Amino acid sequence: MSQAEKDLGIQIHIEKCPANADNRQAKIATLLTSGDDSVDLITVNDEMISEFKYKGFLLPLEDTVMTEETAANFPQEYLKEICMSDGHIFSVPFKMDIMAFWVNQELLDQAGLDRLSCLSDLEVLQKKLQNTGKYAYGDAWESSYIYNSISEYVDFFGGDYTEWTDPKTRAAAEYMKKMLDTGMISEENLLDQHEQLNEKFINGQYGCMFMYTGALSTFQNAGVYGKDKIHMALFPEFDEKMTNIATWQYVLNKNSDHKEAALKFLQYVSGYEASKNYGQLTKLCPARLDVIEDKSLDLEGIEMIRQYLKDYELKARPLCVDSVEAVSSMGTEFQKYVLGQKTETEFFAGAQKCIDQYYKKASY
Repeated sequence: MSQAEKDLGIQIHIEKCPANADNRQAKIATLLTSGDDSVDLITVNDEMISEFKYKGFLLPLEDTVMTEETAANFPQEYLKEICMSDGHIFSVPFKMDIMAFWVNQELLDQAGLDRLSCLSDLEVLQKKLQNTGKYAYGDAWESSYIYNSISEYVDFFGGDYTEWTDPKTRAAAEYMKKMLDTGMISEENLLDQHEQLNEKFINGQYGCMFMYTGALSTFQNAGVYGKDKIHMALFPEFDEKMTNIATWQYVLNKNSDHKEAALKFLQYVSGYEASKNYGQLTKLCPARLDVIEDKSLDLEGIEMIRQYLKDYELKARPLCVDSVEAVSSMGTEFQKYVLGQKTETEFFAGAQKCIDQYYKKASY
């Protein structure tokens, strides 16, 4: 931010948000709902923008910041699904996270595997780890986080998250339950959010997991990142070659008292040079695709990220106006299913009811 202050000739004051996702969303929702004008720009994630863009709290940015020329440098389907409503663009993505496939190479080597190229390789790894207190696969299946993996697996199997009568959607959920039933994943993961999952992965408890690319710095700081330790890899073969994408974004409070300076800042950070500087300074993946592809951008793991961009379709997670409630509702249904508290028929009916309530019958 100091570089932005120097380049723009403005003073920027930063306030921290709560680390907990629910508390963060509640605090920002209260700020916007109350008409508070003390905060100009807010950083939001996909869940927050999916709620706030419908409620008149934010200023549209397509005429001032996210012009056609600028917007063309971001993932187009993602902008449409997440950042836009009624033809308006309400946010400026600045940090990209791709749901990557992470492996613990030490555990793979012990099982005689170079990589996990197909689902049967996971079974080989599972047999090698039997009765060791370690598991072939780890995940964050806490009720408000499992949504990430459900939507990911549904895409892998060629299903549709909003259609639970689709046999491919059902097959994805059935496979996830099978992972728990066969001991490929620990029941502990039903309580884990990303922070707990990352910690256990660092401690060598899991052979592989799906986790956003932003976790790279966590593994680096723990001294476990490397081609012979924990690293990103190509996905096992599924029916579809796609994966989830998420970003952190800036939004402009409609009640801001400093709109001119705020717009000046947004125009700056949405540009090529500032985006590249952001990546180089933070060591995090910027959101602009042209910056990611810039060969002079030297970030750890950037080559695999470029490979993902080349090989996989990047999809926005399906979110809605009441995303926090919708995610938790689906997570609760899924947990009851995998724990045997609901039959398949009951779960599929409950999942579709959740979709109908929060997605198909929602009025935007």
